[in-house]
Amino acid sequence: MGLGLLQRRALGDIQMALLGIPLLRVVGHQAADEGLLVALDLDTSQFEKSEGGLPVEAVERLFVFVSLAWPLIPPRVEVDHQRWNHQPHVLQGRRLCLYLDPATEWNPEAGMTGFLERLWEWFADAIANRFNAATALYHPVGGVLHRSEGAPTVVVTESLAHLAPGFHVGRILLTPRTPRRIDVASWNRTRPTDNTIPGVLVVLSDSLPSGGGNHLSDLAVAIRGQDARQQRRQFLSAVSKTVRQLEPNQHLYVIIGVPNRHLTGEQRLHLVGWRLQQTAVATAVDAAGRRHKPEDPHADAEPKVEWTYIDDIRAAVTTRRDSERPVTWLEGKNIELWGCGALGSWVAEHVVRAGASRIVLRDNGHVTRGLLVRQNYTEVDVGERKVDALARRLEVLSDRVTARPVHGLAQLAMDDVNKADILFDCTVNTSVAVTIGQHQAGGRIAIPVAQAATDNDTATLGILTVTTGRRGETTNRIDRYLERIAAGRPDLQSFRRFWDPHHHASLTPTLGCSVPTFHGSSADSCSIAASAVSLASLALSRGIAAGYLLASPHTPYDVPLLTSVPVPGPGPSSDELTRAMVIPGVSR
Repeated sequence: MGLGLLQRRALGDIQMALLGIPLLRVVGHQAADEGLLVALDLDTSQFEKSEGGLPVEAVERLFVFVSLAWPLIPPRVEVDHQRWNHQPHVLQGRRLCLYLDPATEWNPEAGMTGFLERLWEWFADAIANRFNAATALYHPVGGVLHRSEGAPTVVVTESLAHLAPGFHVGRILLTPRTPRRIDVASWNRTRPTDNTIPGVLVVLSDSLPSGGGNHLSDLAVAIRGQDARQQRRQFLSAVSKTVRQLEPNQHLYVIIGVPNRHLTGEQRLHLVGWRLQQTAVATAVDAAGRRHKPEDPHADAEPKVEWTYIDDIRAAVTTRRDSERPVTWLEGKNIELWGCGALGSWVAEHVVRAGASRIVLRDNGHVTRGLLVRQNYTEVDVGERKVDALARRLEVLSDRVTARPVHGLAQLAMDDVNKADILFDCTVNTSVAVTIGQHQAGGRIAIPVAQAATDNDTATLGILTVTTGRRGETTNRIDRYLERIAAGRPDLQSFRRFWDPHHHASLTPTLGCSVPTFHGSSADSCSIAASAVSLASLALSRGIAAGYLLASPHTPYDVPLLTSVPVPGPGPSSDELTRAMVIPGVSR
């Protein structure tokens, strides 16, 4: 089969690029399905070699597949041997993982020159043992993602620290949550309940460098190869006993713990999983009992497994994506949130996503359709009390939070305040502010208070006061300092609207039947709420009482994006906080 235009162009690009790399040469090429296959010989004599690095011969034969989508996607490189099994960034022993994330690392404009330079760099790092096998993506299972389209995700949260190294098989319980999600409920199987189904856990003695295969028998062959017939029989026995407890329309789920040779403790186990329809398991077990070698020609007659993606969030192996951000202060905290409107409804979501364990919501309002343009509610919430709708949403956002809705006036709840770790006041209510200030002055509030509001005209300006709970600190006192600073600085004049009773360009959403409110969108109010949560968390993580004037980047006012005001008195000031914040255009 002759080469097409795109294939000839790709071959020409390779030959031109190789003019600058004399140790790589083309030794053959042919048209392939939907692309071009090029054989290259790589002279490895010039590479620095280190113990533990990629074991190479003097000349390595490489096979480069260039798809017809070139140059939008990079070529694929493989070898025709298994000498590089267990090597980091070698997929299933044959394919080289040149790009961990092609979407960000591959630039089509770099062309073949960029691709071949990347190939050269890969070999230089691999031969010199500069790759970290402990962090190589999916390394214990051949470096590839095990996931079948349409199969559910299995969520794992519970620790496996009780398992010693070596082979282990046991029965587990799983809880179906949705058609696309199922959770591991227990690693130590007890009697199934109405909402759980039994499954199997098998922990291997070694990794699977060629991947997990496609059949139950592939796993059985791997177990026998790593250990002995006894372990294979033990695994198949657990499968047979478990499947008897399933209904014909259910699946058998198997979770496989695959050890990483380069890690210890619970971190060593990389989890993958698959499922089989209950009615297909008997045939698969029979095939596994007769099959002894990976290359068994009868394997294709066996029903294939569906690989279920394992969403592994065990503490030993997972780092939260917000772990280095200010909101980590909120993790595990008990929150009082007063006011569930344009600021409070978004504050609630941010603190729950940050890991708050409990949140008490206080508001006396109901959801109307007009609120949906900027408050954190949906069409199905219309007519409900805000606190009830928001509590339901928050408990769907996180399994870790308990949300308690309280319908009524927040200022009547002062007796419960000190049960929380922090009070967020987003009511923009004068009575509430006065009540909080009086209780702080009298020493009756001993927890931090973060009070936030936005401007009436645009919802692009914000004011935030943060107290730490120390006696003598009041939000009103910090508010007065902010007012004096704003009055004395020309660049802060736009913020004076927070204290000017005549500057209220209120909006009446529905003539004759709605309370005047402020102008602003969900993007505006959510932006101010998000900044307030981050700033309050940062201040409290450092034990600092502070006042802030803040603005969204799209504000129409010519003001600094962030102004912090030191709080006179004992203890650290907010100067200590803002010195740690390097933000262009920020006033300090």
